[in-house]
Amino acid sequence: MEEHSFVLFKNDGDEVDISATKDSVILVLSGEPIYEPIASYGPFVMNTQAEIYEAMEEFQNGKYGVLN
Repeated sequence: MEEHSFVLFKNDGDEVDISATKDSVILVLSGEPIYEPIASYGPFVMNTQAEIYEAMEEFQNGKYGVLN
């Protein structure tokens, strides 16, 4: 699994086993399925590839703020 990856598990079962070969940080979120398409790239998760491109452009143009 690559660093900074997005994983979508099936909505099946009641356990998830996770192991790591080195120190890791894992963010696990859960919720009711919304049955919409998912597109992801880096930190961006949207519904379509077009929305990903738009979010990347907005980020690069500083629409989400800047860090100094």
